[in-house]
Amino acid sequence: MQPSDFFDLEENAFWDGADPWNESARTSEVFRSDLVKQLRLGPVNDVDDLEAAYALTQLAHDEFEKYGTRSSDAKLDDEQSGTVIRTLRALLKRLGIDFAPPFRNFTGFRGYWGENDMGGSWAARRGYVNALFTPVLERLEEMEDERVQTASIKGVDGELKNLIFASTGPKPRIVLRDSINNLIEVTENGEYCLFYDRPLDRAGLSWGALVSWWRDKGGLAAAGDAEVARDLYGRLSESLGDNPVERLLFRTYCERYASDEASSLPALIPQVYLHYDPLTHKQRGGRSSALSRERMDFLLLMPNGVRIVLEVDGKQHYAEGDKASPKLYSEMVAEDRRLRLKGYEVYRFGGYELGGEGAADMLREFFNQLLARHQ
Repeated sequence: MQPSDFFDLEENAFWDGADPWNESARTSEVFRSDLVKQLRLGPVNDVDDLEAAYALTQLAHDEFEKYGTRSSDAKLDDEQSGTVIRTLRALLKRLGIDFAPPFRNFTGFRGYWGENDMGGSWAARRGYVNALFTPVLERLEEMEDERVQTASIKGVDGELKNLIFASTGPKPRIVLRDSINNLIEVTENGEYCLFYDRPLDRAGLSWGALVSWWRDKGGLAAAGDAEVARDLYGRLSESLGDNPVERLLFRTYCERYASDEASSLPALIPQVYLHYDPLTHKQRGGRSSALSRERMDFLLLMPNGVRIVLEVDGKQHYAEGDKASPKLYSEMVAEDRRLRLKGYEVYRFGGYELGGEGAADMLREFFNQLLARHQ
C-alpha cells in the first residue's frame, strides 16, 4: 500500500476534452475518506495494520509538511487532515506505538506553530513535521524487519513452510490464520504438494539447496548426489502432468543440471502456489507485499531478491473454445501488471510457440540470455 492508494482519480465534470494530454485539467484526485475511516475500525481487505500505518504515516508527513510550507499545495482539506490523524492514532495504538501529536488537524497545527515561535519560519515547521513523523516511520520499518524474521507459513504437519509447489493433485486450501504474524496454514490437500521448509533469503534458491533439502526430506542420506537429483527431478516432473509444452520447458532448463556448476544454478520450481516474499517494505521500495495466493507455472528465485515467473499459455488463457476472449486476455495481462508491481519479472510463452520446430533451441538461447543477465 502506498500514499497514492488513499486517492481516486476522477474525471472533472467541467473538462471539455480539448486537451486530452493535460492530466491535471482532465482528472482530479479525490480523497478516499471512507477507506481511511474503515481502517480506523480494523484491517480492510488484504491490507494489514502495519502496511496501512506505514502508507498513512507517509501521507500525513507529506501533507502536513506541504501545509506548513505552502498550505495551498496540500491535497487534503482541514476535515480530511483530521480524519487522517484520527485513523493514524488508532492504527498505531493497535500496533503498540505511541503517537500523540498536539493537534488534530491543519487548523490545530497552525495554532500550534503560532504558539511555539514557528510562525515566521517554514523551515522550522518542516523540521518539526520531520521530527514528529520520522521516528514513527523508523519504528514501523523495524517492526516489518522483525516480522520478516519470524513470519512463517504453516503446513499440514504444523512445521514452518516458505514455499508450496509441485502439486500432483487438487489445489491446496490456504488460509490466513494470523494476520499480525503472517501465519499461513494449509488446511486441505497438503498431501499433494511439496513444502520447502528451509529459510529463503536474498541468496535465492539454488538447485544444490533444493537437492540437499530433498535428500533430508526423502531419507536419502545414503544415496549419491546424482541419484537424489534424478529422484527430485522425477517428482517435480510429475506435477506437470501430461502437458507437453510445460514438460519441454522444464526439461530444457534442467539439461543444465548435468553441468559442473549445477549446484549453484537457480532451481526452476514448477507449479508454485505460494511464495512468501522475504523483502521488507523498505527493500521493496514501497511496493505491496507478495504474500498472497499466487499461482505460477514456474518460478526462479534468483540471488539479490530477483524473482522470475515463467508462464506457458495455452488457448484457454485467451479463448473460450475456438473464440477469442477479450475478457480472459484482459485478466491475464492484469495479473502480469500486478506481479510486476510486486517486483517480479514475468515472461510468457505461447503454447503454439513451444509446440513448433526449434522450440528447444529457442528455450536454450532464452535461458542463456536470462541467466547471463542476472549473473
